[in-house]
Amino acid sequence: MSLVKRRQQKALQSATETEQKKTPIAKAVTQSTIDDNRPAVMADFDLYKVAIDADLAQLKQFPDIDGKCEYKAQAIEQNDYMGYLNRYRDSGANHPNAVIVWLIIWLVDLGRWSTALEYLPMLIEQEQKFPKGFRTLDWPTFFIDQLYDEGAKHLAKGRDVVEKTDVMQLFVFMTTHFEKQGWVVHELVGGKLFSMAAKLENAMFNYGNAYRYCVKATEINDKAGVKKLAKELAIKIGKTTSNDS
Repeated sequence: MSLVKRRQQKALQSATETEQKKTPIAKAVTQSTIDDNRPAVMADFDLYKVAIDADLAQLKQFPDIDGKCEYKAQAIEQNDYMGYLNRYRDSGANHPNAVIVWLIIWLVDLGRWSTALEYLPMLIEQEQKFPKGFRTLDWPTFFIDQLYDEGAKHLAKGRDVVEKTDVMQLFVFMTTHFEKQGWVVHELVGGKLFSMAAKLENAMFNYGNAYRYCVKATEINDKAGVKKLAKELAIKIGKTTSNDS
């Protein structure tokens, strides 16, 4: 084989390997046929929509949750999805956006609660829709359901774990917004938010806060399951309650 031919093959191999290593967003840039006349914010969306679709396709190849989570974490970093999310928010744009919807879902999957919650008001205000196949239809319900499970995991590990993490701060954020914004969710959902908050506060011996959450949980859903706890707490803090056990 001639030297020229070998060099041609080496160059072709190198180009192929480079293409294979490209992240979805890099491939999108290479393959983009986006209309130059599109507004910048929409051109940005078009580009990242290609990337997120590619990542979603890749995720189907992973059989286990750990593998999926590792891929999501890498994709968020490599594709600068957070940079896009912040540009979208700062631009004041408001349009159906599957990219930010999936990104927030991924952040919750990865346990990046503080970051995800930062964008919750925007998601609600813009009425961003969930992807097809999701049973949850509203963002407060999605976050409450997921956060309840997170709280239960912390609670099962005991007081030290609850105190050393920010799980209670997350519940404070959610319960505060629930009341201030007047979120309308199913009574089972609202009740579980405040009942878990009560249990976490009780685990840290914050009996006054725990009692207040118990009362709110029962107001929302009479079967929230914290009536007995409310009675016990009432005795400890010198309150009276008419709730039955």
